[in-house]
Amino acid sequence: MSFAHFKAYTDRLYQTDKAFDDAQPNRLNRHRHLEPDSAEFLASLVISKRAKNILEIGTSTGYSTLWLGYALAQINRANTADSATLTSIDIDEWRLLTARNHLRTLQFDHNITLQQVDAKDFLRQSTAHFDVIFLDAERRFYGEYVADFKRLLTFGDMLIVDNVISHADEVAAFLSAFEQDSNYLCSTLSIGAGLFVAVRQ
Repeated sequence: MSFAHFKAYTDRLYQTDKAFDDAQPNRLNRHRHLEPDSAEFLASLVISKRAKNILEIGTSTGYSTLWLGYALAQINRANTADSATLTSIDIDEWRLLTARNHLRTLQFDHNITLQQVDAKDFLRQSTAHFDVIFLDAERRFYGEYVADFKRLLTFGDMLIVDNVISHADEVAAFLSAFEQDSNYLCSTLSIGAGLFVAVRQ
């Protein structure tokens, strides 16, 4: 599949879901995807790192998952050894089903696992090594994830968080937990709604 075909598909998905979101007065009913330039930058980070095991927290209907799946496909095409994998989690069954359909349509359902689970429970039980974690979920719960993120991330691993400029007040304490920790190199990028990147050193 060409990048042009992939881009056209994800552009249609983004516009369709944005129109849906614009009509929803209740933010919890919205799909709330990251911005297209953020999605492309996220994929470029994953490809440049040649990530082996990626975790996405907040699948929604699969827009960012598709971009991570695209990155995964590029890594696996270039690598004849072990396959890279992606685990994406969300609490909402319908959204996960929708995301799965999008992945199947673009034939990105290989090496990708979708799980319906609460992020706090998943992280507390996880012993896996994730070299990239992408966080785009309910911000009021982020503080509950800090200890497990720091346990799971090892040298060179990367945490990426969306909406850190658009909702700066809501994530300030969470970001500070990494910015004030000398084990992490942190950057806030003015891409889309704002991306935060913390790299374990």
